[in-house]
Amino acid sequence: MRKLLLFLPFFLAGGVLLLIAVRGNKENYAVAEEKEVKTLIYGTGYARNKDYLLLRSEVSGYIKEVFVEEGEYVKKGQVLAVLDSGSLEEGIREVSERLKLVRERSKEGSPYLTALESTTEAARINLEKAKKVFERRDRLFSQGLIPREAYEQSKAQYETAQKEYDRARQTYEDAVMSLRADERVLMAERQRLIKEREKYIIKSPIEGYILKRFVNPGDYINHVGQENRLFSIGSKGWEVWLEVDEEYAGMIKEGQRVNLRVDSFPGRDFEGRVLQVVKEVDRARKLITVKLGADLPQETPTGATVEGHIEVERRRALLIPAKAYSDGHVLLYDGVRRVKVPVKLGKQYGEFVEVKEGLKPGDRVLLP
Repeated sequence: MRKLLLFLPFFLAGGVLLLIAVRGNKENYAVAEEKEVKTLIYGTGYARNKDYLLLRSEVSGYIKEVFVEEGEYVKKGQVLAVLDSGSLEEGIREVSERLKLVRERSKEGSPYLTALESTTEAARINLEKAKKVFERRDRLFSQGLIPREAYEQSKAQYETAQKEYDRARQTYEDAVMSLRADERVLMAERQRLIKEREKYIIKSPIEGYILKRFVNPGDYINHVGQENRLFSIGSKGWEVWLEVDEEYAGMIKEGQRVNLRVDSFPGRDFEGRVLQVVKEVDRARKLITVKLGADLPQETPTGATVEGHIEVERRRALLIPAKAYSDGHVLLYDGVRRVKVPVKLGKQYGEFVEVKEGLKPGDRVLLP
């Protein structure tokens, strides 16, 4: 169980709280002194980067190149590694070549369009000639100057020329529309392939440090497998997650100072602040989680074990050694006499106890 701890600031540092003197008359006493005291809540947990992620691949393939090492600082969007996208590259080249051909054919004056335009123009000229012949023979026939057979022949030739022209013109228009449609389809396909190729270029989604590199050139990555791990990345700055007994949940507030000890740095103290108290209890262990902002060294390992003392109260209190108190009284000593004085106590701080009523600073109490 996590404990509520009551501490004296300099008692924690190994100093002496109260002056205990031995007088010539052999009386042992302590002086009641007003000191700053703290109420601390103990918790244990771990440290992690403010932003932490395990980078995985969206596609399967062989690692072609790796550009970063563990501990290296990277920027958001920086390329970390590249997977082999050979077949995809071939697809992009093929689509690009087809798109290039379509665009060349679509250009004004291209051989492809020029040939279609020439066919259409020839059909138009042929139509104009057939039309003139038909119109002339139509007048002659109406005047009875040529037989019906000659009239019908010119009419048939004119109608055939009209159909050939309409067909040539429609072929030209269909070809232009088809080229435009092919260009749109090929552009969309190329964009799709290029976007797909981006998945083979592994970039850092955040700014931070490479904590762990899991791959080397030549490794195969199965994007649906359990071993799909490329890099772990952590940002600058740290968070600490402490577990605390749920009975102290109401005492912990945002902004409270926390003294931290990290197993990775024995003998060193660090400072943190409460950022959040998670409003959910682990029913199995009867613990709550407290999130802290912490000033830890950048070389701190992610997941390092941390112990913390959350400072929930700091105030001044009148203190005497606990052993000076007995059955609601202390013996007050003025240098000559002993006077039994009733006192009202508060909290106990290690070997010392708070006096709320009955004494004042400077009073001397006898020790057993």
